[in-house]
Amino acid sequence: MTAGSSISARVLDSLVAAGLVTAEQVSNAQEAASARGVSVGTVIAERDLVGTSDVVAVLEHEMGVPQVDLSSYAPEDDALALVPVAIARSRRVLPLFEIEGMLTVAIGDPMDVFVLDGVAAELGLEVEPVLADVASVAGALDQYYGGATATAPTAVPDVVAPAVTASDFFEETAEETPAVPVAPILEDVSAAPSAPAAIAIEQMAAAAPVGSGPSAIDLDVLAVADARKVALLVADILEHAVARGASRIHLLPYKEDFFLVYRVQGGLEKVASAPVSLQASLIEGFKQYTKLSSVPASRPALGRLRTHLADRDLVLTTSVVPTIAGQRLVISLAAFRPQPRGLEELGVSEAESRALRAMVERGRGILLVCAPVAGGSSTTYYALLAHAASAGKTVYSVEQSIEHEIPAVAQVMIEPGGPSPAAYIAAGMRQDTDVIAIDGLRTVEDVHLAVEAAGYGKLVVATFPAADIAAGVRRMLDLGAEPHSLAAALTLAVGQRLVRLNCPNCSMETDGRLAVRIPGAPGDIADRAGTGCPNCGKTGFRGATALHEVLPFTEPVRSVVGRGGSTEDIAKAAMAAGMRPLVVSGLARVKSGEVSAEELNRVLRYAD
Repeated sequence: MTAGSSISARVLDSLVAAGLVTAEQVSNAQEAASARGVSVGTVIAERDLVGTSDVVAVLEHEMGVPQVDLSSYAPEDDALALVPVAIARSRRVLPLFEIEGMLTVAIGDPMDVFVLDGVAAELGLEVEPVLADVASVAGALDQYYGGATATAPTAVPDVVAPAVTASDFFEETAEETPAVPVAPILEDVSAAPSAPAAIAIEQMAAAAPVGSGPSAIDLDVLAVADARKVALLVADILEHAVARGASRIHLLPYKEDFFLVYRVQGGLEKVASAPVSLQASLIEGFKQYTKLSSVPASRPALGRLRTHLADRDLVLTTSVVPTIAGQRLVISLAAFRPQPRGLEELGVSEAESRALRAMVERGRGILLVCAPVAGGSSTTYYALLAHAASAGKTVYSVEQSIEHEIPAVAQVMIEPGGPSPAAYIAAGMRQDTDVIAIDGLRTVEDVHLAVEAAGYGKLVVATFPAADIAAGVRRMLDLGAEPHSLAAALTLAVGQRLVRLNCPNCSMETDGRLAVRIPGAPGDIADRAGTGCPNCGKTGFRGATALHEVLPFTEPVRSVVGRGGSTEDIAKAAMAAGMRPLVVSGLARVKSGEVSAEELNRVLRYAD
């Protein structure tokens, strides 16, 4: 992870930009942290340079880091398996889910954000945070990793934060909220192989393989296998996994052995094991199959392949990460998805849909999609690209992870260690392309290239992680975008947040005390909320939808951006230009009974 992409650097950049600390104070704190071998956050806290509330404000409003209620979220088993108990406890992080090498973790103390670079370095993954309360994180760590006395965590030293540079951002790829019922922890994997389980790799080592007989996978053949036999073994494993209904295949190195593990119906199944000395040839066989053989074993690899297995059209997404124990491989098996959903299906109003379609068909400049992590911006991004392609536009898309294949769109996936996103953007500008699309503007260089492409008369569709449109534009300015150039390039923006829908089977009317506090709500507004039933896993929620705000950049709005206005100034100008803010979109959902006032407050925090 480079200095420019470090979490500490981004937070420090934001604190300086907000005027909460000076660049000199940050530099002095970094020098002290380096000399003592601690994180810069430790020094900042000791010197009382900023308060916890200041860090929370920067994380939420400048960087788009959401607050989560851990009572409504359960960590995915894959994520728990990625983080050893010693790291989870010593760094006080709860892994929630992992998508294509990006691990999302919950932290209770906002100052813990400064140790996440160390976590990322130790795990060999990119890490992104969400905020939760301290007690919930502590309780969840006990629940999923065992009681505090069950395992004595090894002390892990703080990692010194890199120098402050122009920051970049994580991009959102999840299309749905990760709200699921809490999964039980199974002590005996073989007793209930298909049930959701959060199991340690030590348990897996002791467990017997699931299934037996002539159809079982025998990894011992690797001892005498040539390249052809390894290729046949890879094909057998893939067919076997599909037949078992697996969603993921894992090759996990552990001590002297490695394990072949399937994810089936949420649970982990140990299928086979063999000496770790035999693993390299099988890893290479999978890399050959998924067209990643050119990536050396010392580098992480990420690839995507569409294939046909067991009479099914599937997309295999392969991630290989080198660890001190050996290479760790995970292959996700997903059904090939049809065309992305249309704008109306995403909850965009008819008037807003017309504006977005007109922009895609005839517009120029930057069409910006702003949403926080897990805010669904990629879904909107693909809907816009699909419409552009259907309108006869040539589209070139630079993506961190390809969620949908659109045949008429030239889609490029960024590979770890390969050319930078900016290099791909620059390459696309040299082609005869009507629309340049970027799923995840990250650095000031990316923003500059997007502005440059807009200046050439291109339409640039780009996602950017931020709480809303005003916060996103302000953050681009904070990254270093030139205000007048950015103002001239921006033509339309979409802001969005995901909210969970009430379960229609168990929703009931509430007392409405929270609903009347929604800005603009009538005094007699009715509020409904799910109470929990078997149809929704007793969560009260069933499905999710998006709230949207759409802003055309009129001259008054551009003038505020051009003079480097604050987030509040940009928001006021947007409202004066007629933008319907997110809270108004949410109010309509509460009135219809689809969303509870409590859920809307969780997402938008309109009431304490």
